[in-house]
Amino acid sequence: MPEIITVMIILLFAFNIAVFYFNLKMIKKLEGIVRPKTDRRIGIEAKLKLSDEESRELLDCAGKASGVYALFTNITAVFPLLGILGTVASLMRLSGTDDLSANFSSALITTFAGLVAAIIFKIMDSFITARLDSALDEADYLIHEYDEEKREQ
Repeated sequence: MPEIITVMIILLFAFNIAVFYFNLKMIKKLEGIVRPKTDRRIGIEAKLKLSDEESRELLDCAGKASGVYALFTNITAVFPLLGILGTVASLMRLSGTDDLSANFSSALITTFAGLVAAIIFKIMDSFITARLDSALDEADYLIHEYDEEKREQ
């Protein structure tokens, strides 16, 4: 059982790497939509008006970026739990006839793997959190301005 949990940690690690890079791609796309239009907020003359199509694309992209980020952070939170589960599964196998050192080693390996994965992804998270928050803030600003323009018409 602990071996299965270790394999699960490795597979989930690879999957979360893919989710991270997909999230980066979504953030870049979102920034590509909002940056040219929100330069006006910082005093640079820019085209602010959104077309209906751009508005739909912006909402779609912002929703996907948020959803993928939530998936990434939730998977990251699972790693320590899988490590603890592997530890408990290993320690449950202990009995007078079992090899104590092998079970104890298996317990430590799953705990270590889960914690290392969580630490790595928490560090990776710090690279995208600020960018995503900024892009979503700018998207919110643009959508608000778009809604105001629609109400005035």
